[in-house]
Amino acid sequence: MKQKYTIVKDSQTGALTIQEHAELSKDMFSLVCEQSYEQNQILKALSEGRKALIGTLRTPNLYPVADYIEKIADTVAQLYEQKKAPGNPVELVFDDVELFQREEENQEVEEEDSVEIDDLLDDETPDDQTPDDETPDDETQDEDKSQDKKK
Repeated sequence: MKQKYTIVKDSQTGALTIQEHAELSKDMFSLVCEQSYEQNQILKALSEGRKALIGTLRTPNLYPVADYIEKIADTVAQLYEQKKAPGNPVELVFDDVELFQREEENQEVEEEDSVEIDDLLDDETPDDQTPDDETPDDETQDEDKSQDKKK
């Protein structure tokens, strides 16, 4: 599924509006959510850093996944850096299929780097070493032989 975010900064008031659209059928998007922010709210978040901006942009109604909100936040920051930002909307289109493919690639890399659980559970000790609480087999056999002779 594709999602489109339309970001508009009002050139007169400095207010920000983000619209989230979802693709219903090929190249046909439907409005899912519209969120508005006052200029001072965005400026305060920008002065506090990227995390604060992301926290401000996310609401109970508009809560994009991490990859999407980071790009939205970068776009918002660029709009507010411009002295005379045009009132033209900026559109960001994301494809969930691409996101899932990247996640699968990342999981494959992690799996290659991870240690198999059987390797962790494998309890091999070298032949020349014996644990402290056990006696070697030769000594045990010698003791058994000596006890048999005494009887």
